[in-house]
Amino acid sequence: MHPTLIHAPLVLLPTTVIVDLAATFSGDRHLDRAGRTLWWGIVGSGLLAGVAGMAASQEVKADKQPRDMMLLHGLGNVTLVLGAVGVAMWRASHRASLFSNLVGLGAFAFASYTGWLGGEMVYTHGVGVKELTMKDEELDQLSPRLFSRQAPVRILRDAVKGLGWLLGRARRVFSGSELLDPGAYGVKALEPRREGQPPVKQGGSRPELRPV
Repeated sequence: MHPTLIHAPLVLLPTTVIVDLAATFSGDRHLDRAGRTLWWGIVGSGLLAGVAGMAASQEVKADKQPRDMMLLHGLGNVTLVLGAVGVAMWRASHRASLFSNLVGLGAFAFASYTGWLGGEMVYTHGVGVKELTMKDEELDQLSPRLFSRQAPVRILRDAVKGLGWLLGRARRVFSGSELLDPGAYGVKALEPRREGQPPVKQGGSRPELRPV
């Protein structure tokens, strides 16, 4: 669900910024009203994608680095949704302005980064690719099909557990009791390989499987 739903806020955010910019410079009331409505669309779609993301965090296996990357991805997106709520409430009684447009552009830049982290988790570390990160015996414990009787309860349960994990882990990181893996930010330092040194293998062996 999460990789499907996340496209909606990622598309609505730049669209809303463009509409608000046009409303600001043209003074068109119809465009201003459209931008106001689109901000609430970002909030609604962001909440749906966020709930699905929280649930997904409990259905995958991840090693230390991608698990820390998941923390940054989740915290960043929670911040974006809360920010969208604030802008939508402000826009409910105010016209689009250069300030609100700058906030929207900043949010889009930040959403691009959190989206990059999501891609790194999947395409670099295989998070969510169950046959890659799970052992054979664990494949028997796959989540129920989305359109099944068990799915709604499982999604809600995992979403609550995922939110608890996110907030609990964030508290430990900000208090200094736990440290983030340096590679969790999605930027790797590239060092020149000395002559005779074997190349660094991408991927390597299967990560140690731990529940989030």
